[in-house]
Amino acid sequence: MGSGKITPLRVKNFYEKTRSSLELITLGGQRGFSRSLPARSLREGLKVIQVWGRKDIQALEDLPARARRAAVDQKTKHGPFCIILSEDLPCPLEIEKEAKKKNIVLFRTRHSRRKCQEAVKHFFASAQDAKIIPGGLIQVFGIGILIRGDSGTGKSECALELVSRGHRFISDDVTQVTKTKGGALIGKSPAVSRYFMEIRGLGIINIREIFGARAVVSRAEIGLIIQLEEWEEGKEYDRLGLKSWEDVQILGRKIARIIIPVAPGRNIATLVEVACKEHKLRKQGYTGPQDLNERLNRALLIRSSESGE
Repeated sequence: MGSGKITPLRVKNFYEKTRSSLELITLGGQRGFSRSLPARSLREGLKVIQVWGRKDIQALEDLPARARRAAVDQKTKHGPFCIILSEDLPCPLEIEKEAKKKNIVLFRTRHSRRKCQEAVKHFFASAQDAKIIPGGLIQVFGIGILIRGDSGTGKSECALELVSRGHRFISDDVTQVTKTKGGALIGKSPAVSRYFMEIRGLGIINIREIFGARAVVSRAEIGLIIQLEEWEEGKEYDRLGLKSWEDVQILGRKIARIIIPVAPGRNIATLVEVACKEHKLRKQGYTGPQDLNERLNRALLIRSSESGE
């Protein structure tokens, strides 16, 4: 595991790996299926396999006919090897003609652009013989924090806030994990999405370009998992910290995890920072609930002795 060896890839491989999850429909038959994906694909996955969304198609249709042809020609100048039309979008005539001329495979799916992009990331990361784990990785106070949760819980927004506070970004959405001989879990970003983060309302942003080279790090040992979940009205949450912490297994290694409910008004980035410091204290043998319990017991003993009981 983690050898990083690059094996030959073909468009057909991508189709076979993702056709069920993405429900891919081929447009134009299997023309171009045998084309080999070059080694650079592992760095440029979203260029050699393009995903077109509703905004992309709308922007194209807003152009005059000649400009549309020029835009499609430029977009497909150095590839791609296949194009995915998300959300059951119709295929513009200009794309269809260029695909036929340049032997580009066309796919259509009912799924969102985001899900298609995630599938592309998974495909190229798995080609590097590494375990792919959902969740973004941030280095906070020197500890690799894997932030996980359902869509809409604010994982990327939390990570962005942490980066703005001086912590270091590694990956967004998915993390590529290898296990060292000593048992440590090392996480890094799949090459195709390195430095990039998706923020609703802003789109795809490059953390390195915005915050500088000091805001990113290539890899980190995973030491803690933060699980974000939406706050459920009426649900009983652990107020003392006796049940919030637990160990989960990744690649046979136990990693501490804490679940943090997400609700309006809660500063999740601050809670993540505090959880990280609490994790360090726990590794040193200290826990707040245990300390408080001991103080209460001592107070009860003092009161008992003073009353002569």
